[in-house]
Amino acid sequence: MRLTGEDEKILGALAADGRASLVDLALAAGSTPGRVSRRLHLLLGQRVVHIDVEISPAALGYHARANLWLRVHPSEVKNVGRSPAREPEIAFVAAISGAYDIHAVAHCRDFDELFEFTSDRIGGLPGLQRMEVSPVLRQVKQAGTILSGDRLVGPPTQA
Repeated sequence: MRLTGEDEKILGALAADGRASLVDLALAAGSTPGRVSRRLHLLLGQRVVHIDVEISPAALGYHARANLWLRVHPSEVKNVGRSPAREPEIAFVAAISGAYDIHAVAHCRDFDELFEFTSDRIGGLPGLQRMEVSPVLRQVKQAGTILSGDRLVGPPTQA
């Protein structure tokens, strides 16, 4: 399945405003809301398009973010990697190579909560040999979206 010019316009409008109505998407694509609805349904159903929502953690009250770097006994990498993945504070976890075996990103309401989380729940994982916590004091971009305070802003528009 190939994307058409109309698809590109629909997806461009959706990327600019993920809350755009079918009417707005139809206007952007020079089409009708019914046609846009059917086309989006088809693109999503065929897995040609995937919709991913980004929300600024600060907008939800999570003001402390940190990168966690874990050195783990080789026999425990899978178990230790899966444990943080089940924690609601963890936004991302991956096995990596190098000085550390696992990298995770944690979001907590404040730095006191981050301290409690890392010392009590992550620090006690079986097989954990060492952990470094790198707080993120200011984030300006996430997955292609620019942050302004606790708000996501789109890419700069061209005049």
